[in-house]
Amino acid sequence: MAEMQRKRDKEKKKTESIDILGSVLDEVAKEKTEIESPDLTQISTEMSRPSTTPSFQHKTIPEIRTAVESTVKPSLTTTLQPGVVDPRVKPVLPAWVKKPWRWMVPDDPQLKQQWLITWGEFILDFARVLNFHILDLQEVALVYPFQNSILKKKLTLPQLVMISEYLVEIDKAKWWDSEQTRLRVYWKTLKSHTDELYQYAFQHGYDMVTAFDIVKMKQSWSSLPPPDVRMLMKLMVESERASWADSERKTIQFIYD
Repeated sequence: MAEMQRKRDKEKKKTESIDILGSVLDEVAKEKTEIESPDLTQISTEMSRPSTTPSFQHKTIPEIRTAVESTVKPSLTTTLQPGVVDPRVKPVLPAWVKKPWRWMVPDDPQLKQQWLITWGEFILDFARVLNFHILDLQEVALVYPFQNSILKKKLTLPQLVMISEYLVEIDKAKWWDSEQTRLRVYWKTLKSHTDELYQYAFQHGYDMVTAFDIVKMKQSWSSLPPPDVRMLMKLMVESERASWADSERKTIQFIYD
């Protein structure tokens, strides 16, 4: 009888232990779910507030670099509809865009130089109103007015390269690849971008920013290629309007008067 009672007591303790373990596991699972699935309403509210500190202050440097460099940049062929005059481009279209002879390179050296100047100035205006800093010449050749379906005229790739070389010569552009198919155009200097970034940061209450934060501001400098974004930060420090906030020089802290 005593032996049977001991067995019953042993089974009872075993059952209680399993129940306790189950409760503990349930609590752990609940806590894990709460950690992994935070309140989406709270997140939405927090994301709507202006960021005054770096969004990636707890990220590693490689993660920050990857985030900046992987930011999707729009292309001309996805931004503009073929053969359609974009509302942003229309105000900067020159009057000679309706003249068929503007698509022909003049033989006379002086006229050729004027041809390069007028097309070069327009390309800078074209990139500025669309907020493009790098132009793929193969894409440029496909959009209006470089391909003018009304006049049935278009600039050839060699012609676009010729105009690009002129812009490089006057320090308004530089080749972005060794194949000379992509052109970095300077319709605004990096110093001007730096001045505007500083004013924007002051007006919106930014204290510190990373390169990723600068890209996410959705301003004219936000579409700059990653090396130029980092150059903006360097120029900001050199002009004594900011200081490096970390030893790896990936975050700047603004200095306001």
